[in-house]
Amino acid sequence: MATTLTRHTMITVALCLAGTSVLSAATLATDGKPQMTIVLAEGAIPAERTAAQELASYLDKVTGGEFAVVIEAAAPPGPCLYVGPTAFARKQGLDPSTWGPERWAVRSVGADLVLVGGRPRGTLYAVYRFLEDQVGVRWWNAYEEHVPQRPTLQVPALDRQGEPKFRYRDIYLLYAHDGGRFGARNRLNGQGFGALDVTLGSGVYYGPPNGVHTFNFYIPPKDYFDKFPDWFSLVGGKRTAERAQLCLTNPDLRAVVVEKLRGYIEQSRAAAQKAGRAAPLDFDISQNDWGGMCQCDACQAITKREGSESGPLVDFLNHVADAVRDKYPEVRVNTLAYQMTEDPPKTLRPRDNVLPRLCDTNANLLRPITHADNGKFAERLATWGQISKQLRIWDYAVTYRPHAGLPLPTVHTYATDYRYFAEHNVEGVFTEHEHAILADLRDLKIWMMIKLLEDPYRDEAALLVDFTDGFYGPAGPIVRRYLVELQAAAESAGATVNWFPPLSQYTYLTLEFLRRAQGTFDEAETAVRGDTVLLRRVRHARLPVDRACLVLWPKLMRQWTASDGQPEQIPLDRAAIAARCRETWLAQIDLRFPESQRAAERAKADAELTPLLALPAVVPLPERFRGLRPKDVFDFTAEQSANWQNQAKRVPDREADSGLTNRLELSDEEMEKYKLPMGWGAYAPTGKRHLGSATIRPEDVPGPGYHWYKLPPVTVPPSTYVYFFWSWIIQFPVESAGDASRPEEKFEVWAHIKFEGPGFPHGKPEQKNAIYVERVVVVRSSN
Repeated sequence: MATTLTRHTMITVALCLAGTSVLSAATLATDGKPQMTIVLAEGAIPAERTAAQELASYLDKVTGGEFAVVIEAAAPPGPCLYVGPTAFARKQGLDPSTWGPERWAVRSVGADLVLVGGRPRGTLYAVYRFLEDQVGVRWWNAYEEHVPQRPTLQVPALDRQGEPKFRYRDIYLLYAHDGGRFGARNRLNGQGFGALDVTLGSGVYYGPPNGVHTFNFYIPPKDYFDKFPDWFSLVGGKRTAERAQLCLTNPDLRAVVVEKLRGYIEQSRAAAQKAGRAAPLDFDISQNDWGGMCQCDACQAITKREGSESGPLVDFLNHVADAVRDKYPEVRVNTLAYQMTEDPPKTLRPRDNVLPRLCDTNANLLRPITHADNGKFAERLATWGQISKQLRIWDYAVTYRPHAGLPLPTVHTYATDYRYFAEHNVEGVFTEHEHAILADLRDLKIWMMIKLLEDPYRDEAALLVDFTDGFYGPAGPIVRRYLVELQAAAESAGATVNWFPPLSQYTYLTLEFLRRAQGTFDEAETAVRGDTVLLRRVRHARLPVDRACLVLWPKLMRQWTASDGQPEQIPLDRAAIAARCRETWLAQIDLRFPESQRAAERAKADAELTPLLALPAVVPLPERFRGLRPKDVFDFTAEQSANWQNQAKRVPDREADSGLTNRLELSDEEMEKYKLPMGWGAYAPTGKRHLGSATIRPEDVPGPGYHWYKLPPVTVPPSTYVYFFWSWIIQFPVESAGDASRPEEKFEVWAHIKFEGPGFPHGKPEQKNAIYVERVVVVRSSN
C-alpha cells in the first residue's frame, strides 16, 4: 500500500505488505535478546558513527538487551541493521553519494533493515526517525525523554524516505549544554548561529564575525570613526557612530567590507578544516540593533526611490555579493530585513547570493500569519519571497518585557505560519524562544515547532495529543482543555499581544479566566497525584498561570472589588500561589541548570517574587485621586514598569504608597549624567510620536520623600509609555488609559518620585544617590 502523495508531502512513505519478496517485518529483539546486529559502513564519518551508537544505546534501553556494533567487513551472518552508506545499501539502490546533506531513508530488505542518508546528517536522521516513528522513543526536551519498554521488538516492513522541508531550522535558545544533541535528535540543524558538534553533523552555521547585527563588527567605531567619519551615518547633519549605522553608499567603506568578508571566509575555512567539519556558507552583514540610518544625500536618494531603508542596504549588499561571487559562488551574504528595513525595496532585487532574513516585529503573536491582524507581515514576506532567490524568517515566539512568560495562546499558529513560509520561498526559520523556565509552556511549544519545522504539513492536532499525553500522562487531556479555553479567552477579548507587550495587552487574563484556569490545573494535578515526575511537569505548565496571578494581582483585586467583593474573599489564595510558584521555579532550576549556576538562578527567582509579594493585597488609589470617577483614573504601579536591562531594580519600599518602587542607584560617575534637571515624558512608538515632556529641576523638589510631578496634558495613543531620565531606562506602559475611538482626548500624567543622597536636594550625606519611581497615574483632563 502506498500513501497518496500531494505537492505538499515532504516525507514519502511506502509500506509494503509483509511476506513479499523484498520487504518483510523485522524482529529486533525477543524477550530481551537481540536478534539483529548493527553494521556500520566502512569509512563512516563522525555523525554516522554517532548514529550507530545512538541506535545501539536506545535499542539497549528499549529491549534490555545489548546490541553489537560492527563494521561491515565484520558483519556476521543473520539479520542486520545497516547504518550509513554500506555496500549492502548500495546494492539495494540506496546510494546516498548524490543525496542532499539531510535526506534519509529507512528500508526493509528481507529480514534486514537499511538506515542511510546523505552526508553529514542524513544517516543520523534516519536513525532518529526510526527510533521515534517505529520504536516509540521521544525526546521531550534536553533533560527528559520517553523510552518504551519492549523486550520483544518488531517493526513492520518499511520503505520510508524524506528530508526536512526547511534547509535551516534553529531555535534560540535550547539551554541544553549538550553540543546540540537534543536539537539533532529532533532534526534541528542550527544552534544560535553556531555549529553543532561534528559528531552530530555540524549543521548550518554562520561564519565570522557574528551571526547578526554585524555593522560594528566589520567597521568598529573605535578603530575607524576618527579617521573615516564619512563611513558612518549622517544623523541630524552630523556624522556619528553613537547608536548609528554605516553610510552604505560610501565607496571606500564598501571596498573595506568586501576585503573583510573575504578574510572572514578564508578564516572560517581554515577553522572548519581544523575541526573536521564543512565550512560555513552563511556570512552576515546586517544593521546594528538600533536606529540611526544614514541621512546623507546619496543614501536618502536610494531610500526615497525604493520607498524603504532596505533600498540602500540591498544596493550595498549587491555590491558586496558581486565582489565575492566568482571566487566563492557557494557563499550567501545574509542580512536582516528588520524594523526600518522590513519593507522591501520597490525596484531593487537582491542578488542570488544575498539571503535576507525577514524579522516579524509587528505581529499579533496570538494570530497566524494569515489573519488580518498580521496582513502587513504576510505582505512583506510574500514580496521579499518574490524578489529574492531565497529567504529566511527571524521569528519571535516569546515576549520580552519584564514578566515575560505569561499565558500566551500561540500553539495553534505554528502549522499555518510554517506552511505559509514554505509556500513563499522561505528556506530557513530562526526562532527566538528564550527564558528556559518562565516561557509559557516552553517544552510543549518547542517540541511542536521542531516537528512542524521538519514537516509543516504534519497533523498538528495529532502532534499535540502525542506530546500532551506522553509528557503529562493522565493530565494530558486536561492540559489540552486548558489550551482551548486560553485561546477562546484571547479571541473573545479581541486581544493583541506583540513581542514587547505591556501588561495592559493581556486583556484575556481576567479574574474570571485565571480562577477557572487554577481550577483546571487543580484537576490536572489530581490526575497525576503520586507521580512526582508528572506532577513536576504539570506544575511547570501551571507556572505561567501562577505568575500571572501574582503579576496582575492589583488588577485582579480591582476587578473583584468593583463587583462588590470583599478583598479577603477574593477566590485566589495569593500566599499559596506564591509558594507553589517558587517551589515550581526552583524544581525547574534543579532540572535544567548545572550546579554551578543554580544559586544565581534561585536569586533571580527571589528577585522577581519578593517585590511582587511586597504589594499589599489591596493597593488603593493615592489620596489625591480618590475623589475622581474610577473610570477616569488609571493607576500604574511599579510591577507594571519595564526597566531596561534591569538597571533600575524593583524593590520593596515602606515609604511608597503601594509598598513597591523602582530604584536606580547611581555611582559618582553616573551622577554626572543623572543629576537634576531630569527629563521625563510620554512617547508612542507607533508613529514615533513624542507626546509631551517636562523637566524636574532642583527647585522643583519640595523636600525629602516622595512627591508628585506632572506632565503637560498629552494624548494617549496605542503603544504609549511614560519614560524617565535621558536614558529612558524606566518605562511605564500606559496605553490602556487611552481610547482609540477618541484619539484627541487629553490626559494628565502624574509620577510619584523620590530623590535620595547628597547629590540631590534634601538628600542625606549617608544615603546612596538614588532615584525612585513608584508609580504613574493617568487622569482624563476633563477632571
